[in-house]
Amino acid sequence: LVNNADALLKLSKRVLGSTLVNGVVKRTFFRHFCAGESQEDIRPRMAALYEAGIGGILDYAAEDDVDAAAGPASRAEPHDTVVARTYDYDTEAACDRHTSIFLRSIAAAADGRGQGFAAIKLTALGNPKLLERVSAGLVAIRNLFSQFDLNHDNVVSHEEFESVRNLTLLISADSQQARMNQLFRYLDKDDTGVVDFLSWSRRIRLQDIPQIIKHCKAPGPLSFTALSEEELRLLNNLMGRLYQLAEAAAAAGVRLMVDAEHSYFQPAIDHAAMELQRTFNKHTPTIFNTYQAVVLDSHDRIMLDMERARQEGFLFGAKLVRGAYLYLERGRAKEKGYPSPVHGSIEATHANYDQIVEEALGSVAADGAEIMIASHNQASVERAVALMHERGLDHREAGVYFGQLLGMADPLTFVLGASGYRAYKYVPFGPVDEVIPYLVRRAQENSTVLGGVQKEKSMVSAELRRRIFRLGRT
Repeated sequence: LVNNADALLKLSKRVLGSTLVNGVVKRTFFRHFCAGESQEDIRPRMAALYEAGIGGILDYAAEDDVDAAAGPASRAEPHDTVVARTYDYDTEAACDRHTSIFLRSIAAAADGRGQGFAAIKLTALGNPKLLERVSAGLVAIRNLFSQFDLNHDNVVSHEEFESVRNLTLLISADSQQARMNQLFRYLDKDDTGVVDFLSWSRRIRLQDIPQIIKHCKAPGPLSFTALSEEELRLLNNLMGRLYQLAEAAAAAGVRLMVDAEHSYFQPAIDHAAMELQRTFNKHTPTIFNTYQAVVLDSHDRIMLDMERARQEGFLFGAKLVRGAYLYLERGRAKEKGYPSPVHGSIEATHANYDQIVEEALGSVAADGAEIMIASHNQASVERAVALMHERGLDHREAGVYFGQLLGMADPLTFVLGASGYRAYKYVPFGPVDEVIPYLVRRAQENSTVLGGVQKEKSMVSAELRRRIFRLGRT
């Protein structure tokens, strides 16, 4: 039933109507996983958490996706295909409304006790089609680096640049040759004779792709990722909304978490989060990006981003989760015939998550980073507590937070809070109809723990309390 909840809900709405179906959802899934439909509705739930020493992470849980029938835009389209991309300007108005809601969430988080947190989703702030297109462009820039990195040593030398350039770019006149030499010097900002991916990705922007493809000898994948003037304008609108939210969060002393979403949106989300961190994390880690351990490249991405923060001189912030969208990612990959972007087993995900947490705690100790360990897994939480002690991180002062979803893993959250750790509940809210995709994912991801464990709560709580206190004293 849970695994087919999305299809069943759609069928039910067609047969029974949205009003009846939403009423049932509101009294079941919604009541368990969400605090209410509006910020006024959630106040009693937030007050109860604060009384128990638990913080709240406010999350307007509406989210969106591209048409499931469309393939990911990151794959090149046939050369003889002309694609008409249209954008619904009602979506722009909805994104502006969502921005206002997020601003109120930030203000509410600032009024709470302890460090305030608010969460945002980029699919609520920009058209999903646009995010997919931006992601495709960013992937193309990364692939272009790989094309120039002939010996796969993660840097492009001047010789490699010359060799690939002569094969792929139209260079004839001396003035053009000089211009290309100037481009390499621009990419090699430290004048080391080589360009690493951090410099490459910082220097080559989405706006540069149209100029690059003008010099290509033949059309290729890069050609199909160039953003139109309309798309660049919409991207500017999206970034404007994000900067407005980040400015409000920084002024209010609230940490702003950028949620992870579908893999075909994630490059755009990572890019936006990093741009915000460069601006707003210079002295305080205001902006947190989210890393899903279930995704195959998550370890490499977080290591690259932590190094980027060190090199560029800003503070890293991250929320670490095992991951969402698992059913969707595997199903879409199978349907569309591309490799699944997620780990094939829960054991691989567990191992990756624990490794990511360990690396991130090292950055907390060495660099002043802050992280949210968002896990329902008891073993992972116990391991993180032990690692904090090993690194001399004071659980009351260090930038390490623990988070669990509302309606899930209450023993973990409340024992951590009672033990003095910085414990939080993720508090989603929003109109029932808009948060149904979120509720379906929650039910699917946690189906194994939704059935009848009430009688074990007291035993689990007692054992957790014993272990947490023991680990904190070791």
